[in-house]
Amino acid sequence: MSKPTNTSGSNDLYPYDPSKIETLIAAGLFGITAFAHLFVMFSKRTWFYTAMVTGAFMMTCGYAARYLSAKKPDNLPLYVAQSLLILLPPSLYAATIYMVYGRIVLLVNAPDASVIGPDKVTKIFVTGDVISFLIQAAGGAMIAQAGHQDLGKKVVITGLFCQLLFFGFFLIIAIIFDRRMAGNSTRYSVPTVIIIARCVYRIVSFSGGSNGTLMRHEVWMYVGDSAPMFIVQTMFFFVHAGNVFPKTGVMKDVRLNESYIALNRV
Repeated sequence: MSKPTNTSGSNDLYPYDPSKIETLIAAGLFGITAFAHLFVMFSKRTWFYTAMVTGAFMMTCGYAARYLSAKKPDNLPLYVAQSLLILLPPSLYAATIYMVYGRIVLLVNAPDASVIGPDKVTKIFVTGDVISFLIQAAGGAMIAQAGHQDLGKKVVITGLFCQLLFFGFFLIIAIIFDRRMAGNSTRYSVPTVIIIARCVYRIVSFSGGSNGTLMRHEVWMYVGDSAPMFIVQTMFFFVHAGNVFPKTGVMKDVRLNESYIALNRV
């Protein structure tokens, strides 16, 4: 693991010497699960996993870019690329969770048990997720511009708070639905809580600045971001919605419009 202080050059963008080995391992693990998700998505025709698959490949590219950035730690484009590609995918994971929830509500034919109807849940929360995604992306782009780094970090934090707000509200809705259906909320709470914890880590990390403990020690990025997101990505593979839903996405005897939850209409 990297040293907490930069020893390779005063112009480097990292406050430590980034590890190449850990980065390659992360890229390999995310890459394997990304291709596994892609294969299963096509074989089971679970097209609503498109966001998850996209996020998985973004993570893979992010750590590949981080490896290249570690070899050239003073290269700004590579630094920004790896930062954005690792920062943004959780929004896509969250979007997948929203769509799975909407389909479950329709599958069990219990829209009245959901605080917000299935025709609105996905649209509301995915829209919030897109807003959060764009805010974070804008902040990341500002960080790459000279003289705008501090403002960019504030914008990223704003996007993370937006994501945290929508995701926390969704968790409450999902738990209420499961309680009303006399079920349990494990399918939502575990990945949701993990993503929320990661979001909190990122907020604290950015708030502490480049001289903060979380920013100055690379190990915290792998503990607070890489590992949690890999767990979520892996969970969605082994507990796959394609094993529950028919290939059409909803049961044919449930007379509800699929447009409620179609990804291409959100």
